[in-house]
This record gives sequence, C-alpha cells and structure tokens, in this order.
Amino acid sequence: MARKTMFAALFAAPLLVGATAEPSAEPVAEAADIAETIAAPLIQPFDIDASRRMAVPVMIGMEGPFPFLVDTGAERTVISRELADRLSLSEGQRLRLATISGPVTTPSYRVAALAMTNLTLAPFEAPALHGSNIGAAGLLGVDMLQGRRVLVDFRKDEMRISESRPKSRPIIRDDDAIVVTARNRVGRLILSNARIDGKRVDVIVDTGAQTSIGNMAMMRLVQARKQNRFAFEPAELTGVNGNTITAQRTVLRRVEIEGIDVNDLTVSFADSHAFRVLGLADRPAMLLGMDALHLFDRVELDYANRRIIFDLPDDFSRSAGQRLASGQFVRGRSS
Repeated sequence: MARKTMFAALFAAPLLVGATAEPSAEPVAEAADIAETIAAPLIQPFDIDASRRMAVPVMIGMEGPFPFLVDTGAERTVISRELADRLSLSEGQRLRLATISGPVTTPSYRVAALAMTNLTLAPFEAPALHGSNIGAAGLLGVDMLQGRRVLVDFRKDEMRISESRPKSRPIIRDDDAIVVTARNRVGRLILSNARIDGKRVDVIVDTGAQTSIGNMAMMRLVQARKQNRFAFEPAELTGVNGNTITAQRTVLRRVEIEGIDVNDLTVSFADSHAFRVLGLADRPAMLLGMDALHLFDRVELDYANRRIIFDLPDDFSRSAGQRLASGQFVRGRSS
C-alpha cells in the first residue's frame, strides 16, 4: 500500500485566499480601513514553532499577549474560536473563506483593537477558526502588511515591520542580495521570474506554510522536464475545516530564482482551490514555504514597492558556482 504523508504545517496554517461575507445588513471592515499607525520601525522577536513558522505576541484590547502566526499567504487576519470565546468577543457575519482544500464558511468576531507593539489595526471582523487547526491563537494576514515592509532575519531570530513608501530604499543592501520585483494580486506578492529548466513559474512567498506547494500545471512541467529527483509519492494536505485533498510529493532538482539555484526542495503538488482563487490554476505556480526561506539569512517583503529581497548567506558566492540546497549551499550544479 502506498504510504500517505500528512503535512502538519498545512493543517496548522492553511492558506486563506479570500474572505467573502454571506448576505447581511451589517458591513464588514474593508482592507482600506486598516489604520496606518506605525511611526517607527517595529522590531519584534519571534518564536519558531515545530513547523518552523513564525509566531509573534499580539495584544487584543488590553488582553494578551497571544501568539499569532505571521502568514503572508493569508489575506485576512484570523482569530481562533477559543480565544474569541475566552475574550467574549461579539460575533459578526459568517464569512466564506477559500482554503487549500476548498471554500469554507466560518463565523467571524468583532475585534475592537489588535496590536503588536505600535502596529495597530482599526476595528475589524476576524474570521474564526479552531486553534487546533491554525496552531496558534490567530494568524496575521496581509491586511496588516499593506503599505509596509517585513524583514525576517533568521540570523537574529527577529522580525522588523516598518512603514514603506514608493521608491523607499531597501533595508537589505548587500551587493549579493537578490532583488526581485513582484506583482500584487489579492494582497500577495507574486514573483514571475523563477524558472524550472528555463520555464517560468509564479512564486508566492508564504511564511505560513512549513513546506512548499505547487499546482498541477507545475507538476506537469516537472514531469515533462524530468526535474523530480525521486518518484512522486502520495500525500495529503488538510485544510482549516479538517477536509483533506490528495497531493503528490517529490524533491525538485532545481528551481532558479533570479540566477540563484535552489536545489533539492521538497514540494507537494495538489489541485488546490487556493490557486484557482488567485487565478494561477492554469500556469505553473507554487507557494514558497519556510523550508525554502530558511536557506537565506534574511528576507525582505516590501508591499509598498512590490519588491522581495533575498539575502544570501555571508559565505555564499555566485561566482564560485555554488547553489543553495537542503538548508546549506554546496558547490557545483545538479544534473
């Protein structure tokens, strides 16, 4: 019998790619209502959970702090049902969310104030999910990040969030850093210049996922170009509602990001509803998870300038023909 693999990180941090209210007389706060309250950079230490995702302390009103995962793949900031009940928050409209396993309708709760040091959201309605499914008290989505930039520093184990404006100078200015211009779709920064065997692949940086996920178009590309290092094996991806979708897992020989080879990257391929909502079902695309991001020293996501910067390890050299692989870099190129 084929062995099935459960990806716990995807169970704990599902991609939320949309939040649509069911018919109701009460309006829902829009992303444009988010308060721009940062006056100075916020430097916030984060904890790495068992799936290597980032959790930061968050205050809700005068209560907390509570651990929220930073999820650049989630459109909306989410609260766990257990925490909403504990804080006796008022229930709002039922919202329809698009997740990796399909659409799900969930209650929401009115959050009067959510803050991380001096970063604050105006009152909003947060979709509510079971804490056992999201693996934390909540998720910080891209609604909190628009018009700002996020610096994830894996060397110092800290995250820095600051205001950003068009044409702002980047924080990472190393000569060997990879600077990538991205496009914004539904709040996500999408890279369009990654390649597999010369073929373009759309890439979304997803700090809420432990491992990387590709769509079926990307799987067909990998098969056609023989870029899977091992045979595909069955896997399961579990969404926020507990439903699973089947997937196929393998290790990619090489994916190129702006001239840098990332080798031996584990990817699960699935016909996920998330890619359809983002309009990426018919072209090769993938969610780049924390397993890949940890290969770099720092990663900067600038939403105001639609820019992502990958800071290479200090002793990495492009001219030496090195490549990033399995958490470290090695010399030479894969066959």
